[in-house]
Parts: sequence; C-alpha cells; structure tokens
Amino acid sequence: MAKHLLHLGFLLAVGALALKAAFMPPRLQASLRPGEHAMLDGDILVLKGFSVPKYPSGKPRQYESDVHVVSVAREAGAAAERPKAVHAKISVNHPMRWNGWWIYQNSYDAAQEAYTVLEAVRDPFLPVAALAGILLLLGAALLCRENRALAGRPFAAGGGWVAALKFAAATAVVMLPLWIVGRAVLAKELVPALQSPLLVPHVGAYLVSYAILIFAAFGLGERLVPFGFFLMTLALVLGALWGKICWGDWWQYDPKEMWSLATWLTFAGYFHFRSRARVATWLLRFGAVMIILTLTWVNFARIFRGLHSYV
Repeated sequence: MAKHLLHLGFLLAVGALALKAAFMPPRLQASLRPGEHAMLDGDILVLKGFSVPKYPSGKPRQYESDVHVVSVAREAGAAAERPKAVHAKISVNHPMRWNGWWIYQNSYDAAQEAYTVLEAVRDPFLPVAALAGILLLLGAALLCRENRALAGRPFAAGGGWVAALKFAAATAVVMLPLWIVGRAVLAKELVPALQSPLLVPHVGAYLVSYAILIFAAFGLGERLVPFGFFLMTLALVLGALWGKICWGDWWQYDPKEMWSLATWLTFAGYFHFRSRARVATWLLRFGAVMIILTLTWVNFARIFRGLHSYV
C-alpha cells in the first residue's frame, strides 16, 4: 500500500509538471512606479507606493509594495456594477490572491529604488500538485508502520569498539555539515526569501532526516530509515509549498531542488530493494554521500547558480 501511494503521488507530481509545460498557465510581470498600473484580465492593479526596509548594515530586509486592485464586474446586457476594490501590501513570502491570480513581490530597482517588479501567476494545476504531496506523505508515513520489522539493529554488530568507532565517524560526518548549514540559516541578516515560518520546519526536517540516514549508512539505527525517509518527504513537500508562496512555483528545476529529488529517489529505491541486502546497503551509502554533498551545497552554489545560491 505504501509503495502504491508513493508511486501514485510521484506520477501525479510529474503529471502536474507536464500539464504546466504543455499549457503554459498565464504569467504577467510588470515594472511599476508609484501611480502606475497594470491590467489583469480587465482588473486594474495600481501601485500606490513601495518601500525597501533595510538592516543597519544597509542590506535589504524586505521588499514591500502597496497595491490597490479594482475589478469592474459586468453582466451580459447590463450596465457596469459598482467596482470591487481591494487594498493590500505585498512582500516576499506574502503574496496576494485575487480572482485566481497569485500576485508576488518579485524584485525592485536596486540602483535607484525608482520602481518595483510585481509578478502575477495563475496555476490551474496546483490542486493536482497538492494531492501529489498528500499522497507522498501518506505513503512515507505508511512505510514507517509497515517496516517496523525492517532488518537491521539499533547498533552495528561487531563488538563494542566497532560500534563506538562507527558512531564517532557518523557523528563527525553529520556535525560538520550541520555546523556549516547552521551558520547560514542562523545568520542575523536573513535575505527576504528566508524570512518565512516554513524555514525552521523545512530545514529542520531535512537535517534530522539527514542525520538519521547518515547514521544508518554506518550501520547504526537502520530501523529508523523509514522515519528518516518520512522526514525527508515532509521537507520536500514543505519546500514545494514554500516555493509556491515565495517564488510563485512549487517546482522550478533549480539545481538544489533537482539534487534533493535525486537524493529522495535514491532512498525510495532502498525500500524497493531492501530484500536484497547488498543492494540496499550500497543504496544507503550512496544516499549518504549525496546527503553530505547536499549539506555542503554552499561550496557548490557559485558553480550551480540557482534560487538556493543565497545559502
């Protein structure tokens, strides 16, 4: 049952991406100065003003646009009804929803701060992606229940010294990347994209899952692999949700996203081959290597430029 849910969820996610690629939902980007406007299917989006709050160091803390949207509803053969208007403040991680549109604070004129850039997105296939995420989480949760008798013991065989050395090695492998990531995440001057309540659960779920799975690769606590995989799935789904809220898309083929997906698929493969001990062991080890590279992505951000390069 768990595998079937994972398969169905993954196929739905791929299907939603294929539908978006085939039909290209509408997307509008407008650079506006205060007082200027853009049209959204006959609705009028007016920029009343914008501001760039900054840290004491002078770095932007947030980008904020004050907008006014007016819609004139008409009935067939009738005069225009009273205009419907909404006033809102849009900032990074705080989009505005209007008549099927998601309106985002995209960027601004960094040189003179003379204009702001707003982006409006429609995604009719978002419900399919949301259902895919729910099915993936259910499938990963069922794995935890169905694999309680998973082969493997809390600590490696081979005597106390062997287990202790493996524990020390796994701890060293985990702690250094965690320290690197922790320094980036806990920076005092977070860029606007990182200022979200999803930061802690998204990153936290990944880090805990990574620690569990790396220890398992060293032969320590292999019974916890299903739980580690569930946390990795949770982090992946939360990342897609955060991407939709922050950037307008739940998946953008960013290098970090693709690498995280490849890591997830590696551990998904582990559950398909766990009856073959040698293959399962090598999948765990290969997945651990991919995790270590993921945790030290800061070292590759300048090579593989993408939306996660700020880390």
